[in-house]
Amino acid sequence: MIQLFLRQMIPAMEQGVMLTVPLAILLALLSSLSYPEFRRKFWRAMKWGIFVSLFFAAVKTGTRQAVSREGFEGVAIFASLLSEISLLALLSRPSAAVARARLIGIASVVLVISLWAYHGLELWLMPVSIAIAATGEFFTLDVLVKSLGYGSGLLLGFLSGYLVYKASAALFYGRLLFVYAVQITGCIVQQGIYLIQIMMIRHIVSGAALMGVMAPLIDNQRLVIFLIFFVTLVVPVTQFLQPKPVRPAEANPAQYRKLLAAAKHKLRWGSGVVASLVVMVLLSSFGYSFANKKEELVPAVPIQAEAGYVRVPLEDVNDGHLHRYVYRTENSTMVRFIIIKKGGSAYGVGLDACEVCGPTGYYERDDQVICKLCDVIMNKATIGMPGGCNPVPVKYDVDSGTIRIEQSILEKEAKRFR
Repeated sequence: MIQLFLRQMIPAMEQGVMLTVPLAILLALLSSLSYPEFRRKFWRAMKWGIFVSLFFAAVKTGTRQAVSREGFEGVAIFASLLSEISLLALLSRPSAAVARARLIGIASVVLVISLWAYHGLELWLMPVSIAIAATGEFFTLDVLVKSLGYGSGLLLGFLSGYLVYKASAALFYGRLLFVYAVQITGCIVQQGIYLIQIMMIRHIVSGAALMGVMAPLIDNQRLVIFLIFFVTLVVPVTQFLQPKPVRPAEANPAQYRKLLAAAKHKLRWGSGVVASLVVMVLLSSFGYSFANKKEELVPAVPIQAEAGYVRVPLEDVNDGHLHRYVYRTENSTMVRFIIIKKGGSAYGVGLDACEVCGPTGYYERDDQVICKLCDVIMNKATIGMPGGCNPVPVKYDVDSGTIRIEQSILEKEAKRFR
């Protein structure tokens, strides 16, 4: 049960951190400027961002194929990158010019909405996956544990954002701008990696040309969250290194002591950020390892082709669990494919490989299909459909009580397993 709790808590916490920390630093930066309308625009954009992410999560859940998740997130990331870089350029030279203020306001609104669209979509789809996995039986211990894990992770992620805001708000403008620049760099790295992955999947850029560079980054994408943690640590460190407030010429000793006491009190927010980071780093390292112990793939069942077709009896796969098969091609390449009954007369048939992670394979855990490399949970309803970390679809038909796959299809896909 602890593992079940952590599997929901840690992703919710990490998504919450990646969403709220940039927003918290941005809000602190905008609040330090002499334009009260910036804060109003920020909170208005927050409402729109929440609405947009909820809307697309509902559309994605209800229609499945009406919204391409990769395409939607790719647009959101691109908008986020543009607005982050624009804000850095605009805020590095504070000016009272109306035109500059208008551009800052527009870029801030775009950034808030795009971050919600990117990370918020993932946050809202997490409870949806809990509901889908429950298959109508919502009042069970598993659902309760998963829900508590999700809620705890969301709370911890948003709490860290609040602490970062309070600590950032205590910084002088120059130091706050430095923190923002460091945070932007971390976001650009994290978002850029994912954007290139999407472009490779969509064949916008050559996957073969970039695979040498991208493969290590994809294989170690779990480490990106620690980059975000490091960036977040810059906030309290910068606050601790900030010099004491200068005594105003008109302030008497008592007033100056009061000013120093207020500055010392604000350091507590930085201490709170450090404490939350310690907890989150432990959860994302040791907690994640404990919750996601790598499962060994069950041996694939060898299968041969007859009269140009590979056939699997329906009675062998009608239990709703994941079944793995392997076909030896004419050049002796072992091509693995999986079959799972999705419900009714629908089956998910695909290669034991995906466009993103390659032929690392899938396994079943807690009645869910998991990618062995990146631990992404597959929605059973989408197995057999292209996109993301889904298994590469394999065309099939049902004939005489069997699932029938053309031998030529498996021969053609041998290149994925070499």
